[in-house]
Amino acid sequence: MTANRDELIHLIEGLPDDQVEVVLADVRRLTSKTPEAEWPPRFFGIGESKDGRTDNARRVDEILAEGFGAGRS
Repeated sequence: MTANRDELIHLIEGLPDDQVEVVLADVRRLTSKTPEAEWPPRFFGIGESKDGRTDNARRVDEILAEGFGAGRS
């Protein structure tokens, strides 16, 4: 066991009960497997247009209503 691990165990043992749940949530978050993200993200498709239009800034509400790149394969 490393010195850092020993120190961690010692610090955890000295925590007040009301802090155990907070620390435990952080440790669970750090040790859980993170899901693999989809690549490229859906928003990468925002520049693409089925009708050839390039005025995305003016059409932002329309683009968001369409699903913000959801039509990308």
